[in-house]
Amino acid sequence: MLTSAGFEDFEGKIKSNLVDCFLKMLGKPVGEAKILFIPTAAASDEAKEMADWCKQELIRLGAKEDNIYTYDIDGTIHEKEAMMFDVVYFTGGDTSYLLQRIKKTGFDKIIKKMVYANKVYVGVSAGSIIATPNIGEPYEEETSGLCLINAYLSVHCPEDKQARTDLPLPHVSLTDRQAIAVRWDGYRVIEG
Repeated sequence: MLTSAGFEDFEGKIKSNLVDCFLKMLGKPVGEAKILFIPTAAASDEAKEMADWCKQELIRLGAKEDNIYTYDIDGTIHEKEAMMFDVVYFTGGDTSYLLQRIKKTGFDKIIKKMVYANKVYVGVSAGSIIATPNIGEPYEEETSGLCLINAYLSVHCPEDKQARTDLPLPHVSLTDRQAIAVRWDGYRVIEG
């Protein structure tokens, strides 16, 4: 699930359609879910505050704090350990830095194995953008993303922003009240 701004607005009001979709994808009570929480993109003070908000948001949804493991992509988690989690959750922040750390540590391979094993991938802002084919212009190897969705993505967009038509794949402009639910057979935009 790729979001622009998580499961709540800044007043703490739940985006119920997004939460319902997440819970359906999870397939178990959120209180039982083991969550691999990744705030690596949160390099600035503002992004760190938002990462803390994201973690508290999960707790407000019913996740148990003891079931949320914070991992800063340092190469210490291995595939076997990662596969014990039900959810891999990426916060927002510096998209380029996040993607660089993922590739440098080989965590991209683990993420893909988790997704292919039906673990729930949740991205917020930068965490969503890295799931696309490329975070820069198409065909640039250095900025190639995880390719978990067959489309390009912009986040924090105003309602009237038009999708780009000059890209080799579809482009989706997400507002802060929207998310994309990705499945094996495609994706759909969900309104908060």
